[in-house]
Amino acid sequence: MKPSSQLDIQTFLDSRPFGHFQWKILLLCLTVLILDGFDVVAMGFIAPSLIADWNIPREELGIVMSMGLFGLAIGALMGGPLADRFGRRKVIIVSIFFFGFMSLISAWSPNVEILSLLRFLTGLGLGASQPNAATLASEYAPKKYRSLMVTVVYCGFTLGAAGGGFLANGLIPSHGWESILVVGGVVPILFAVLLCFVLPESAKYMAMKHQHREELQQVVNAIEPGTANQATQFISPEPQRAGKGTIKLILSPSHRLITLALWVGLFMNLLTVYFLNSWLPIIVKDDGFSLADAALVGAMMQVGGTLGNIVIGWEMDRFNPHKVMIGTLIGGAVLTLSLGNLSPGLYGLMALVFMLGFCINATNTGWTAMAATYYPTAMRATGTSWMTGIGRFGAILGASVGAVLLGLKWDFSHLFMFLTLPIGIAVVAAYVKGLYDRKPQVSANTLSKASHS
Repeated sequence: MKPSSQLDIQTFLDSRPFGHFQWKILLLCLTVLILDGFDVVAMGFIAPSLIADWNIPREELGIVMSMGLFGLAIGALMGGPLADRFGRRKVIIVSIFFFGFMSLISAWSPNVEILSLLRFLTGLGLGASQPNAATLASEYAPKKYRSLMVTVVYCGFTLGAAGGGFLANGLIPSHGWESILVVGGVVPILFAVLLCFVLPESAKYMAMKHQHREELQQVVNAIEPGTANQATQFISPEPQRAGKGTIKLILSPSHRLITLALWVGLFMNLLTVYFLNSWLPIIVKDDGFSLADAALVGAMMQVGGTLGNIVIGWEMDRFNPHKVMIGTLIGGAVLTLSLGNLSPGLYGLMALVFMLGFCINATNTGWTAMAATYYPTAMRATGTSWMTGIGRFGAILGASVGAVLLGLKWDFSHLFMFLTLPIGIAVVAAYVKGLYDRKPQVSANTLSKASHS
């Protein structure tokens, strides 16, 4: 291909097929989420063994889970603005190394207090890495595959979480609960070292910031050989200024209602997901199943979520994404009612939980896809990560509410029927997002004012 004197990065990426370079980005970002998913739900899988080993009440372990989720929320709120300022690549690598190290030393926690602190610190790294990996993936995806690429990346989360269930089933009986935290620490540290050599910065980010010109030229030529040379001028159709004003931008009048709808929707979705991630193995065990069976049921939710992530991404790229979200959420509500009113055996329970994971984990990822496609590059990492951060407070509430309701001796039926409430609110949020989403464009003047305010 003849080198271009001027190259619009957005148009270039959208006009190219999904090639080997995008596959590399997809695989790397997918692996980030696999490691994240494993570490985030680790406490849920080791909870029964940890309670027995330390002889502590469930409510006390609920504090540990909530501290980890609080760290996730703070990490997400910090990670987005940092990535919009310093780049996606740096934030992703540092955060992965950090949460891997904290998970590793968590295995030697002597008591609940130290474990709570270390899970909070682990959560900081996890919270910063997740939305930025999704942002990086979305910024390399051609427009027609953007939602699918984000949701496939988030399949990594459910794959990692499911892997945690299967590993817990095999490792904990022979090596103790500590083995799960060791695996969740060593592997991310090694992967962070690998990323230092193979993970590129976002091409859109480099073009918008006019940074790392040689690296950008190499990236463009890796996607389409011979496209750029030393004389090529890289341009971005989006405004350059972001900085400290990006938080005010996502709450500006033109974005405020959509931003709030995204926040509320993910908040309620994550409340549901982390209620189940944190307590489903214990709920199932209390209903008369063995510890091994409880771990398998928990893993089935994540397996269903993996398939759901792929399907919902494909559907959102081809049909109205808001209608897809609403229909899938309603399906999740029907399944929670079914679980609350039916008494299936082990295989029936695994099937219902698989389908519930398909719906609820899929919509959880769907919110991220909607945010990544709604916000422009200058505020995409901030918009996506702040939505994730606010949503994480829903995760904290979900884990905490689960501890309270279990402490009140709520039975299997009522626990699942309760979950129809947050799912219903998420349906309303998706409807509002679809009703008012007009994808407003942000001018350079608006960005400049926000960054100086």
